[in-house]
Amino acid sequence: MSNKPLIVLWGSPNSGKTIATVKLAQALAAHRKNVLVIFSDALCPSVAAIVPGQANEQKSLGELLSLPSLAQEDLLHYSLALKGSPHLAFLGYKKGDHIFSYADYSRERAVDLLTLARHTADVVLVDCASYVSSYLLSTVALELADVIFRFHNCDLKSLMFYASYLPLLSDARFQHAETIPILSNVKPGQDNRAYSQVVGGIRFLLPHVAALEQQALEARLMDPLPSGKDATLYQEGISHMMRLIIPEDVQKPHKSPAAATGKASVAPWFKKQLEHWRGDRK
Repeated sequence: MSNKPLIVLWGSPNSGKTIATVKLAQALAAHRKNVLVIFSDALCPSVAAIVPGQANEQKSLGELLSLPSLAQEDLLHYSLALKGSPHLAFLGYKKGDHIFSYADYSRERAVDLLTLARHTADVVLVDCASYVSSYLLSTVALELADVIFRFHNCDLKSLMFYASYLPLLSDARFQHAETIPILSNVKPGQDNRAYSQVVGGIRFLLPHVAALEQQALEARLMDPLPSGKDATLYQEGISHMMRLIIPEDVQKPHKSPAAATGKASVAPWFKKQLEHWRGDRK
């Protein structure tokens, strides 16, 4: 893995990828890692539903990919620095965007974007579209990733989805990354052992947390994790994911993920991004 890891979260629809992406980003930010989260799905833009209070400040990933050329300044300009979270920035499609909102872009453009992102942030998280064959950025992210967290549900639809995409994932261009299979959104009464055996190689599971699902429904994913047994198990899973990304840092004293939304000194990358944002508002 490089010193500036590119981490991809991918899997079947409704497997909790976006929720896990946000909670993992918060956990990394609590360790004072500058985290850029790229939401690559144009079919259902996520950012406005995660930070609705900043939706009118967001610039579109689609517009960034359509620029004549890309530079680090462009990446900073289009990234949304989160208020109260100096180590976090989001990049994704805007509310109202769809797959035909912008012109097609080349594979080289996707590579350039992800390379710039890796050189800009300490950790880059890519929340991939499930149907990667329809989204070039998601496909390229899977090719270039250092770690792929592969999400599965405990249901037959998820198994059929995985079986359909297995030939694609078996391509040699996806084989250099470490793939971490996760059984996600596991609900009480579901036979997770049986599904783990069918999928094979499951490293750990993330339980269904009703209060966390409610956060997502109410556009409050940036709130701290709720309390309770299932939430504790979920947080343990997120910590496990984090140890696979920054193992040398996990044992150091740090603030809880909830503290990532509090006041803190602004890291240089986010300070520069904030300056861009403030300049646009003048």
